[in-house]
Amino acid sequence: MNNMKLNSHKALKQAYVFLLVSTFIMFSCGESDDKTIGEEYDPKKPIELNSFYPDSGRYLEKVLLTGKNFGTDPEQIRVWFNNRRAAVVGSTGSRMYVLAPRLPGDTCVISVAIGNDSVVYDKTFRYFTSVVVTTIAGNGNHEDYQDGDLSQSILQPWFMCVDKEDNIFVMTRSKGPDGSWGSTNMHVTRIDQEANELITIARDVIANAPAADPETGVISFPTETTVGSFCTLDPKEMWGLRYREMKWPPEGDRPDAGYKHSMVVNPTDGCIYTRYYFGHIVKIDPRTYEVETIYKTQQGDSFGLTFVPQKPNILYMSFIGNAGVNAHSICSIDVTDPENTFKKLSGSGVGHRDGALENAQFRSPAQIFSDADGNIYIADTENHCIRRITPDNMVETVLGMPGTPGWKDGGKEEALFNRPMGIGIGTDGSIYVGDNGNARVRKLSIN
Repeated sequence: MNNMKLNSHKALKQAYVFLLVSTFIMFSCGESDDKTIGEEYDPKKPIELNSFYPDSGRYLEKVLLTGKNFGTDPEQIRVWFNNRRAAVVGSTGSRMYVLAPRLPGDTCVISVAIGNDSVVYDKTFRYFTSVVVTTIAGNGNHEDYQDGDLSQSILQPWFMCVDKEDNIFVMTRSKGPDGSWGSTNMHVTRIDQEANELITIARDVIANAPAADPETGVISFPTETTVGSFCTLDPKEMWGLRYREMKWPPEGDRPDAGYKHSMVVNPTDGCIYTRYYFGHIVKIDPRTYEVETIYKTQQGDSFGLTFVPQKPNILYMSFIGNAGVNAHSICSIDVTDPENTFKKLSGSGVGHRDGALENAQFRSPAQIFSDADGNIYIADTENHCIRRITPDNMVETVLGMPGTPGWKDGGKEEALFNRPMGIGIGTDGSIYVGDNGNARVRKLSIN
C-alpha cells in the first residue's frame, strides 16, 4: 500500500477517534441537554449552519462543522468543498467532522446537503497545496542499464504510463542530457513500488508513449517498425510482449511510414487512438485491429495524447517544435465530429507563459495525461518543468524552474528537472515523471 493511502487511512482513524473523544467530552460536560445531539435528521426541519474550524488547511485536514439537524448517519450527509465531495467521518447531530478533499481549489465554499435540503456556510475555507518531488528510480547514468532493486537501478526513461493496479510502465532509450538522440538501452520495463523492483519486460524494442486500458489493464504502445506496428502487454499473460499489426482499409490515405509516438485509450468507445508524424489521427479497434483515419492535421510529431474524464470524447494532443502552425502547442479534437472540431488551444509562439490556456506558451511539450479530476499534466520538455491545465482552462507550473535544467528533489521552491518527457498518473493522484535528461523516474506527491 502506498504512502498516500496509508496517510489517508491514518487520517480517517485519527479523525474518528477525535470525534468520539469530543463527543464523550460534550456529554460529560453537561451538554447532553442539547436536544440536537444524537438526534436523527428531521426532514421537516431545516439544516442550520453555525461555523467551522479550522478555516484553512490541506488535503485530509480534519474540519469540525457545527450547526443543527445534521443527523447521525454519515452516509446520508453530503459535504462539498467547492465541487469536491469531502469524506464525512461522523456526526453527533450538531457537530460533524469531515476531511478536506484533494485539490478543491484555493478558496472553498463549504456546502452541506441532507435529503433534499442544501445549505452553504457564509465564510470560506482557504486550501493550501504542497507538491513534493522524489526520485524513485535511476541514478543519472546515461550509458548503462540495470534492473532489480530500485535503489540500484539505472535507466533512461522516455515515456510511461500507470495502470489501474499502480504498475508503472517505463519505455527507456538512451538520450543524453543535451537531448542528443540515441538508439541504445531500449527497454520496456515495469516498476513495482511495493516490491521496490524494476523489472525488464523486453529489450531492443523501439517503444513510444504507452496507454493503459482502464478496464482490461492491457498496455498498448506504438512502434516504428512498420506503418501499422504496435505492441500490447496483457496482465493476464504476465505482460508478455505481443506484436500487433493494424488492418488498414483497402482504399484511402495512409501514412508513408510508421512514425507514431503515442497512444491513448478512449474509455467511452474502448478504442485506441494514435497520431502519425504525417498528420493522420487514427482509431484502432482493440479486438480486430481494424483502423479508421478520422482526421489529418499538418505533419509534425505529437508525443502526447489524452482524454479527460469530464469530456470523454475530446482528444487532447501535444505538439513539439516541428509541427508547423501547431508547433509547441496543445490542440484538441472531438473524435465524434472530427471534421469540424480540430483546434489549437494554446497561445502563439514558443516560450513559458502561465495563465489562460489561449495565451499560454509551451516549449516542446511531450507526453500529457489527465487525472480523474480533469487536470491535464504536461511534461514541458524544453522548459524543464511540469505544467498543468486545470478544468477551467488555466495553465500553471506545478514544479520546476522554467528554462533552468537540473536535478533536485523537494518542493516548489527547489525542485529541478532536465528535459522531462514522460507523464503517468497513479490511482491516488501521484504524478510520475520520466525525467529523461536526468536519467531518473521522479514522483510528484500532491497534498
